[in-house]
Amino acid sequence: MTTTLAEAIRVLHNRASHDASVAETVVWLAEDLAGPDDPFAEPPPGLLATARRVNERRQRRRLEDLQDRALDTAQVVHLVTSINDRKGVDRRRRRGRLLGWRVGRQTLHPEWQFDRRLGDTRPGLERVLTALREVAPDPLAADALMTVPRQDLDGGTLADLFAAGRIETVVRLIVACGDQS
Repeated sequence: MTTTLAEAIRVLHNRASHDASVAETVVWLAEDLAGPDDPFAEPPPGLLATARRVNERRQRRRLEDLQDRALDTAQVVHLVTSINDRKGVDRRRRRGRLLGWRVGRQTLHPEWQFDRRLGDTRPGLERVLTALREVAPDPLAADALMTVPRQDLDGGTLADLFAAGRIETVVRLIVACGDQS
């Protein structure tokens, strides 16, 4: 992520020198800061192609990030001593006692739910998941809520607070997110 305007300009310059559609997009944005006269008009072909590539790259990175910080079902069976098989993981997920989502043929479970020292899920997980379902019924949105850095936590996340055992604070902050929508 760029941290200064000068750095952002350097990044744009480098990308534009390798990809003419990036340059076309920057020029299009700079020429009309108020936006197009007709918001439903067809955007320039280069702009549309660039937007698609940027979105595909963003989605690929997000999926890679999710896979890096999640456990598949077999890993959950291995980690959680009270679960004996894949069906046990599925049962917990169906009952709302574990968060997970499908990616292709596998189901991923965010790592912030587990305490490796205990060989189990973190204490208070059911309360956190109940609050998350009220605010973000989609498991990916719930995970994002738990893992996005927050200014009010000095760049920390709700998952960090949860790992520190601050269950009441996590639940209160999750509920507050729902109150804002």
